[in-house]
Amino acid sequence: MDFIAPIWTFAEPWQLRLLVLIVLLNMALALRLYGVMSKARYAAVKKGEVDKEIFRATQAEPEQLAVYTRAVANQFEAPVLFYAVIAIGMALGVTSWITVVLAAVYVALRWQHANEMIGEHNVLRRRQLFIWSFYALIALMVELAISALLWA
Repeated sequence: MDFIAPIWTFAEPWQLRLLVLIVLLNMALALRLYGVMSKARYAAVKKGEVDKEIFRATQAEPEQLAVYTRAVANQFEAPVLFYAVIAIGMALGVTSWITVVLAAVYVALRWQHANEMIGEHNVLRRRQLFIWSFYALIALMVELAISALLWA
């Protein structure tokens, strides 16, 4: 096992710094989507396209606004598992460079997924991005389990 130990022990402070930055980038995505959603809602009300009262329960939103609401809600589904995996790995002290790379891939795919959702909205491309991000999340979970068993 000594031959793979450097993956976990090499430049550990940088692993943690990068993981924190990656997590903050994912949080920034949620904040960005809140801003985009608020701007779209405000513009729709200002143009008279919708009554501001529909936002009380957000059930009667027109499709062009509902997509932003779904994009925001999406940030509190699978990403919650991402935060948990990173937090558990950091708490146990078993994060590695594999964790850093997989986390970066996951967050990059989440950004692409969100941009597709509020942009061109190509459903097939968006689904493909979601699946790839889900694979990255599963890989993070597997890596956490293996690391915890070997190093915790």
